[in-house]
Amino acid sequence: MVWIIVIITLLIGGELWRMGGDGKKWARAVAFPVLIVIAKLSILATLFPWLWINLLAIAYWPLLWGMMSAFSYGITAPPHKFVVWCFGGKGSDGNYKPVEITTRALCGFFWSLPAAVFAYITGGWIFFTIYVIFLTIANGLIGGLVKNVEISERGVGYSVAVASVV
Repeated sequence: MVWIIVIITLLIGGELWRMGGDGKKWARAVAFPVLIVIAKLSILATLFPWLWINLLAIAYWPLLWGMMSAFSYGITAPPHKFVVWCFGGKGSDGNYKPVEITTRALCGFFWSLPAAVFAYITGGWIFFTIYVIFLTIANGLIGGLVKNVEISERGVGYSVAVASVV
């Protein structure tokens, strides 16, 4: 049952992330985190029924929203400008791969941190650490190297949605 929830979450998560990239801001900012919370609550209910602490999973939504708001990878976004500065001004136009990979890895790192709520509930700190490393690398490589926007955004969405198993 848990794996069915995870697979469905990954598939829907990739689609919602892509919809957000198509200008439907609600899909990425609201629906995506809510999907992860619902999936995590469903998983927790099967593994740890009747624990009130499971409701703490709801905190993931505002935490992820905050991280996505603060850390984005557009060329006018502060993280991108910071990475351009670190690279001595190269890549301000978004066409220098090391800057793009680093910027997106930085975003992936910060987007992974809200899953600490799930690790707190389950005690799965090792899974959380693996997720942080995974999302940092996956977001950097997918977002920085994959040219096809459809594939790139869905891949990032799938990767962020892996939080449901933390």
